[in-house]
Order: sequence, then C-alpha cells, then structure tokens
Amino acid sequence: MRHSEFCERLSIEHSTLSIWMEQGWVVPAKNDGRGEFHDADVARGLLILDLSETMGVNHEGIDVIMALVDQVHGLRSKLQALTDAIRDQDEQVQRQILQSLERSS
Repeated sequence: MRHSEFCERLSIEHSTLSIWMEQGWVVPAKNDGRGEFHDADVARGLLILDLSETMGVNHEGIDVIMALVDQVHGLRSKLQALTDAIRDQDEQVQRQILQSLERSS
C-alpha cells in the first residue's frame, strides 16, 4: 500500500508518517523505486499509536521499544533457523542436542 493508504488506515497525518520514517520506526519496502507498506508495517504503526497515545510513551521510549521489538523478531528468525537445522540432523544428533539442552536448564 502507498503512503496515503497507510495514513488512512491508521488515521494519521502524512507529517506523522514522515516523523515515523525519519525515526526508522516504519520503513517502506522499495518497489519500482516507490515505497510500499505491508501488513507488518500497519501492525508496527498500531503499536506506535498505542505506545504514544494510549500509554503516553515519548519518542525516546518508542525508539527503545521498537529496537527491542526488532531484536526479538531477529532472534525468533534465528531460533527458527536453528530449529530447522536441528531437524535436518539424524535422530542421534537430535537426541544429543536435546540432552545437552536439558542439562543446561
């Protein structure tokens, strides 16, 4: 979706979207040289609105929270890749990994 549709869906002004983009809180994907937003961007926008309007979090707080959200998302991706790699191993290796995890917890 284009910038105007994004703003309409979230009921925000274009100037608000510009601030969010400058802060790096939402970054449109490039498609044919134009920025496009996706459903994940809408979800981020809704989170930003909730943080700022409902909870009263300031810009510095939103910076921290969005960075943490991005870190968690990255960690989830890495954990999924690790899980997939373990599934690719034979059963003996999988059992050894599970035993090692059980000992460490």
